[in-house]
Amino acid sequence: MPSSHSETGSFESYLKTCFDEGIVSSLVLIAKRRDGSGILDTYMGGPSRALPGQCPIDDQTIFTLASCTKLATTVAALQLVDKKLITLDEDVSPLLSVLGRQQILVGWQADGSPILQERRNPITLRQLLTHSSGCGYDFYHPDLKRFRRYQGTTPATQKEKVTEWFDQPLVFEPGQGWEYGAGLDWAGKLIEQISRMSLEDYMSRYVWTPLEASSYTFWPDAPGYTRKLATLAKRDRATGKLDVSLEGLNLNRNVKECFGGHGAYCSAADYAELMFSLLANDERVLQPSSVDLMFENQLSPESKEALQEVMRTRDLAGGDYYAGEVYSWGLGGLLVEETHDSKAPYDRGPKTLAWCSALNHYWFIDRSKGVCGLLMTHVVPSPDAKIKPLIRAFLQHTYRENARPAVSSCL
Repeated sequence: MPSSHSETGSFESYLKTCFDEGIVSSLVLIAKRRDGSGILDTYMGGPSRALPGQCPIDDQTIFTLASCTKLATTVAALQLVDKKLITLDEDVSPLLSVLGRQQILVGWQADGSPILQERRNPITLRQLLTHSSGCGYDFYHPDLKRFRRYQGTTPATQKEKVTEWFDQPLVFEPGQGWEYGAGLDWAGKLIEQISRMSLEDYMSRYVWTPLEASSYTFWPDAPGYTRKLATLAKRDRATGKLDVSLEGLNLNRNVKECFGGHGAYCSAADYAELMFSLLANDERVLQPSSVDLMFENQLSPESKEALQEVMRTRDLAGGDYYAGEVYSWGLGGLLVEETHDSKAPYDRGPKTLAWCSALNHYWFIDRSKGVCGLLMTHVVPSPDAKIKPLIRAFLQHTYRENARPAVSSCL
């Protein structure tokens, strides 16, 4: 594993070492200040002697967003709140009947059958956006895995619709726990129900057109869509080496509708434009009060404590997190709520919003320090231990340069 860039002399040489040592095969780094000046605009990767089929990486290349989709879906949902078409705290069950009928999985009978009980609390949009509704992922949560085996159903990745994929019990009473899961997929269905548009069409018109961004899609194989999907690389856990495919990862080949929690594709440049709009609070996509709300804790005390336990005990969040930090969930991502006792080797500000994806992407928006950043790699699985030092180096470089004149590079 390469040493940090502070030890090797330059950030640029550190990035090249990451390629030479097989840490990544594609990489985009974008960082921008609130005033619009750039810190990084770096695109690396392309055909080489070792990887002749590698897709060239530039500002037109699209990436599988996976869970980075959740930020855009959150923005779309908050637009409906801005328009007073729904509130964050009303019961969404009348609009999402399959979700509304779900019971809570509380245990197992001696014969292996599930013990289910009726929920008492409503399911709200706020809970769906913050993973506090009780909706889990059956590939993460052990009881949901067991429930699928009990049902004898096919794996979730074979389901075509949100209402089929996530027709499963809740894992706690809404508002009283925290579990990373399908809340944003249900939020996407809610947007479709209220707007009477597909999530693809709604986002294109109301999220991406105001940003003058055109690459975001749930259907990269659609006729007429010409953007190239970045090559996928898979890390062999035994050897640590990358196995580079000759095609990208299309999560939607077996589905028939948009999945707002993980199903979108976008160029790094367009995604960064959304992040910058939120950093600048420029009113292109949301009212200022809604953007402010994104950077505040949205969890109940019970849910916040459950999240703290997840951060202490599970390797779920790709990124760079440290002892002394206090975490909660905003609207759109993990909220690094308190940083005054942080052991981080850079000056992250309080109430920084951040998240990651199964492709080892990472983004952050730090309104306190006036900077945002995006790292995209297209490496699976996640979180990747070899990429975590790269994320740390990216953050160190970005925060160090934040107070200096803008620097733009294309390596």
